[in-house]
Amino acid sequence: MTLNYGQTSYQKVGKKLRAKLLYYEVFGRPIIVINDVHVAQDLLEKRSAIYSSRPQIRILSELIGMDRFFGVLPYGDEWRAQRRIFQQYFGQGRVSQQLEMHERMLRFIRKGLLPNLLVSPQDYRGHLKNCIGGFSISIAYGLPVERQHDSRVQFLEMVFGEIAATAGPAKLLKNFIASLLQDMPDWMPGSGFKREARELRISIEKLVEGPYQAGLKLSHERSSQESFVITSLEKHRSPTDSEVYANRIRDTASQFFGGASETTRATVLTFVLTMLKNPDIQREVQRELDSVIGPDRMPTVSDIPQLLYLSAVIKETLRWNPVVPLSVPRMTTTEDVYDGYYIPKDSVVITNIYAMLQDEDIYPEPSKFKPERFIKNGVLRDDVPDPEVIATFGFGRRKCPGSHIAIPFVYLIAASILHLFDILPEEDADGNPINVVPKFTPSSVTSEPYPFPCKIVPRGDRNANELLKEYIGNEPI
Repeated sequence: MTLNYGQTSYQKVGKKLRAKLLYYEVFGRPIIVINDVHVAQDLLEKRSAIYSSRPQIRILSELIGMDRFFGVLPYGDEWRAQRRIFQQYFGQGRVSQQLEMHERMLRFIRKGLLPNLLVSPQDYRGHLKNCIGGFSISIAYGLPVERQHDSRVQFLEMVFGEIAATAGPAKLLKNFIASLLQDMPDWMPGSGFKREARELRISIEKLVEGPYQAGLKLSHERSSQESFVITSLEKHRSPTDSEVYANRIRDTASQFFGGASETTRATVLTFVLTMLKNPDIQREVQRELDSVIGPDRMPTVSDIPQLLYLSAVIKETLRWNPVVPLSVPRMTTTEDVYDGYYIPKDSVVITNIYAMLQDEDIYPEPSKFKPERFIKNGVLRDDVPDPEVIATFGFGRRKCPGSHIAIPFVYLIAASILHLFDILPEEDADGNPINVVPKFTPSSVTSEPYPFPCKIVPRGDRNANELLKEYIGNEPI
């Protein structure tokens, strides 16, 4: 079994055995892999009281210090407290916050991403990283962000990349072993993992404290923007538990950056790759943009409901290469029986979202990129399961609480890029187009395309400089 691409291995084993559930043991610890969306709904949603906790792996919680992030906390009071703080600001019912976030998304796209693509399109990955990560820092902490290569964005991206590489499902076996050896003396051969874990812990402390303190300082100087941290602190003024509450806000803010940036960037990069590989689909999206928006203005949030073909393309992007192919592992809090199978207490449960969205019984020819599976005669189909709804963002009580933020951001970035630019193949030294073979990173937590060459050039019928002239500048966003 290839642990780095466990989603495909689990899928192949499931097909071979004709099994929707797989059972493994690692040092006596039961591991359950769910390959079927209906099984996932039955267990993780209908029996969520049993399947909503997280396994606590000693090296990750005690040595590295990841137990401060509510995404990996066990189900209980502390998890509920942090999730409640998140929902009070970011929840779908918070209309004023939603409007502010949408406006700030557009600022980062128009002032950062698009002008940078005009000047240095070859660094499109860096520009996407700065735009998406910068937005997350701005919303979480109210901090200004440089239009290119912001140092704080780069540091936070680096640390969260290390966290994902260390704690992803592919490292489950390694982390079990490391936890067993955690108490060995530092001088013994083979104990180097402890030094690496402590170094990552120091980086996590800087990641959590640095932007938080910077945001507080700006707030005291009355020069910060609206933010999750300041708004949440102002709402809670009880002196009895103010320190505990402030620490929860601090830790939740850092989790927002990690969750929002990694998944959104991976989705947009996959979108760029699919447009490069499918020029006919790209042109159809551009025709729709021309029809709905016209050549004289930029896309806005209010345009999204009318961009039905783009919606089908985004849904197919999420299905074709799921951004989180294997879910963050869960743990059963009591024993259970499902369809005649006994599931022990304390079992680690992994959801294979990749297998669900590549199920050929639901999505025929799943390896092909076919947006038309979601749209017919100009109308989105309701008889084909929507990846946004059924699996992409998880299940039950552990479903991603920020999906309603990520999806509009993806739509706005995708629409804005194709409104102004063509995504074309790069050429080799002889002038021939380079054929890009899609390859994706191993499953740490998110899956994104490896760097690939392409040309992002202004559309011939667009005056990009004119459309962006009011947004071009050097001051931070």
